[in-house]
Amino acid sequence: MRSPLLIWSTYRFGEGSIYQRASDGRWVGQAYVLTTDGSRKRKFVYGATWEEAHAKLTELKSRSQRGIPVPDRAWKLADYLPYWLAAFVTDLKPTTARGYESAVRLHLIPALGTKRLDGLQVQHVKAFMDDFRRKCLCCTNGLNDIRPADRRCCSVDRCCESYPSARQIQFVHALLRNALQHAMREELVPCNVAKLVRVPSPRYKVGKGLSVGQVRKILAASAGHRLHALYVVAATIGLRRGELVGLRWSDVDLDEGTLRVQQTVQRVAGQLHVLDAKTEDSEAVLPLPEVTWLALLEHQERQQAERTALAEVWQDHGLVFPSERGTPLEPTNLSRSFARLRETAGLPGVRLHDLRHTVVSLLMELGVPPHVVQAIARHADVKITLKVYAHANLDAMRQALGKLDGRLS
Repeated sequence: MRSPLLIWSTYRFGEGSIYQRASDGRWVGQAYVLTTDGSRKRKFVYGATWEEAHAKLTELKSRSQRGIPVPDRAWKLADYLPYWLAAFVTDLKPTTARGYESAVRLHLIPALGTKRLDGLQVQHVKAFMDDFRRKCLCCTNGLNDIRPADRRCCSVDRCCESYPSARQIQFVHALLRNALQHAMREELVPCNVAKLVRVPSPRYKVGKGLSVGQVRKILAASAGHRLHALYVVAATIGLRRGELVGLRWSDVDLDEGTLRVQQTVQRVAGQLHVLDAKTEDSEAVLPLPEVTWLALLEHQERQQAERTALAEVWQDHGLVFPSERGTPLEPTNLSRSFARLRETAGLPGVRLHDLRHTVVSLLMELGVPPHVVQAIARHADVKITLKVYAHANLDAMRQALGKLDGRLS
C-alpha cells in the first residue's frame, strides 16, 4: 500500500496532494482551484483507489487552468446552470445549444435562480412546473379556462414566444433534471429532486398532410420556377427544409436513381451553419421515384445554364438547390418562396413541412408496412412514424368497420 506521507511528498506546493483516510480507507485528493466567486479555494475529490483520486484531481486542476470555475456549495442555481452549460453541455449542434441556453435564461433562472443549489427541494421544482403548466394552458385553452389572476399571456400576439407548449414543459424539466444529475455527481447535492417531480408527456398533434389534389396544385403552381424540383423532392421523398437546402449533387446519383441525405443547413443566432444529418437513420440511401428523377435531371440542366450565364458571380458550393448565385439558400428565403407558392395554389394555410407529413401519411394509407415508411422518412423509431404522423381517415375507418359488420351479420 502507498504511504500517505510518500503521496504528499510527490507534489510540489500549489499542485495539490493525495492521501488516504484512516477512517474508511478512501483516497482523497485536494488542490487550490478557481471557484465561482473568483477566489481560489481548497477543493476535494475522492476515489476508492489512488489512481481514481489522481485522475479526478488532474481533471479538477485542468478545468481550473482552463478558467472553468469549480462550483461552490453555497452558490445559487443562477450561477450553477450557466457553469453546467459551459463545462458539461458540449459538442452540441448550434440549434440544440441555443435551445439549452434559452431554456436556462428564459425559464429556469427567472423562476429558480435565487434558490441555493444545495437547498433546492421537491416542492420548489413542483411549484415551478405547476406554474409553467398553467401558462401552457393559458396559451392552449384561452382566457375562459383559467382564473383572472393567471390571464397574462393570451392578450398579446406573441404569446407562444414567451409562454410554453407542452413539449417545452417536458424539455425544460429534462434540462433541470440533467443539470441536477451532474451536480449530484459532483457531490454538490445529495439527491436529484427534479427526478421526483413527474411531468406528463406531451400529446402530439397528428400530422395528416395534404390530399393528392392539394399536392398536385402545389406542383402545378411551381412549374417553371427555378425551385420546382425542390418541391417535387419534398412532396415525393419528404425531406426536411434544412435537408433540402443542404442537398449536394455528390449526394445524388442520377445513374443509379438514388439520393442520400448527409447534411442540413440551418441559421442560428444570425449565422448560417452546415451540419451533419440529424441521425444515422437520416443518412439512409433513398431510391428516387421516376417523377423525382426526371425533375432532378431537368433541374441539373437548368442549373448548368444558370451557372454559365452567371459565371462571374456564381459561387459553386456543389448544392442541388442553391441561391441564384450558387451560395447556400437561406432557409427563411425558402419559406418565403413557398408562402408565395401556396397563395398561387390557393392553399394559404399549408406549410412546407406538410409535404413531408403527406409523404408519410399517403404511404401509410397505401398499406406500406410501417418499418418501410420509417426507413423512407428516416425516423429513429417506428413509434414516431405511427404516433406522430399516421392517421386513419374516415374512408379507411368505414371500410374497417364494414368488414366487422359483415362478419357479425
